[in-house]
Amino acid sequence: MSFLEGVRVVDATRLLPGGYCSMLLSDMGAEVVKVEQPGLGDYMRATPPTKGGRSPVHATVNRNKRSIGIDLKSPGGKEVMRRLLKTADVFMEGFRPGAMSRLGFSFASVKRLNPKIVYCSISAYGQESRLSSMPGHDINFQAMAGTMAYSKGAGVPLLQLGDVASGMYAAVGILGALAGRKRGVFLDVPIVGSLLSWMVVPAAAYLATGKAPREKHSMIFGSTPYYNVYRTSDGGYMAVAAIEEVFWRNLVAALGVPGIQNKRFGTKEERAFATSELKRAFASRTRDEWSKLLMGRDTCATPVLTVEEALTSDWAETMEMLVDVGGDGQVLNSPLRGAPAARKKPFTPAPDLGSDTLSIMKALGYAAPAVSRLKESGVIE
Repeated sequence: MSFLEGVRVVDATRLLPGGYCSMLLSDMGAEVVKVEQPGLGDYMRATPPTKGGRSPVHATVNRNKRSIGIDLKSPGGKEVMRRLLKTADVFMEGFRPGAMSRLGFSFASVKRLNPKIVYCSISAYGQESRLSSMPGHDINFQAMAGTMAYSKGAGVPLLQLGDVASGMYAAVGILGALAGRKRGVFLDVPIVGSLLSWMVVPAAAYLATGKAPREKHSMIFGSTPYYNVYRTSDGGYMAVAAIEEVFWRNLVAALGVPGIQNKRFGTKEERAFATSELKRAFASRTRDEWSKLLMGRDTCATPVLTVEEALTSDWAETMEMLVDVGGDGQVLNSPLRGAPAARKKPFTPAPDLGSDTLSIMKALGYAAPAVSRLKESGVIE
């Protein structure tokens, strides 16, 4: 058995934070029922780029799930949701604070239906902040958490760090709640706070010095020759983290610059000289030539890969970081491996909107005529 076999998650979230959380839970064997708005569904279905009319982002995050379309504003839809929640172990929502209460699905209301429910709310600033009513997306969350003001000039981030950080915290909280569950549990997961809590080194640097970290601020931020990035002759880059003496000694020997052996902890001028010597050395060969020379010699030096190179690398293949989900082709896998963590059943593609509505309604006790009436009136899809 996998960790979460037999656990049912009702996921009423949209976009990446909640979707990423329930993806992790489904990867560990949970049954995830995705509740979507009829006619529209999860906005992530339209996230570009698309392939064959489908979003690979949606395909990745919503694999292994089932979908039911429910209009939560209609009386009939509310009744369907109440029946569904009675069967759930976990309920997830990702709307602005107060929205689910207005719909009649606050923690207190759901707990009356299901006394042992694990209720997880994911929102930008949590339930109690004065900013809780503000809308936003990942770039806003990163801006508010301080992750975009490090280098000169802020730019659009490559990774949706706030969304993923909060999704992981939500999954961790849900797992903890399930492990010791005796009564209903409410989890309040703020996206901005989740990301800020990942800023361990930058926050420590500020708390220790009273100054916000910048490039060249200290070792971790590029002030030393042994923890830095160097350009190669073909315009590529090598990342160096030869912090320990043995790795530094191996690196200096392999690069052929013995004159800087004792200068990594030297004066500012000596460190600058060592950095310039490393720049000169790395500029003499291509990235791949240096990779071949250094990666097997305990130097803590690695090439800076592109997304394509990382996805198609030998190590990614060994870790099975891409998985085939049928109609959606390959999607990014999670790194969890080994019994009993990994999902035992084959991965399935992300569901179409409402693709499982009929089977779910039948399991909830709805007769075929009632299902037809609800579908014709737009209550379900």
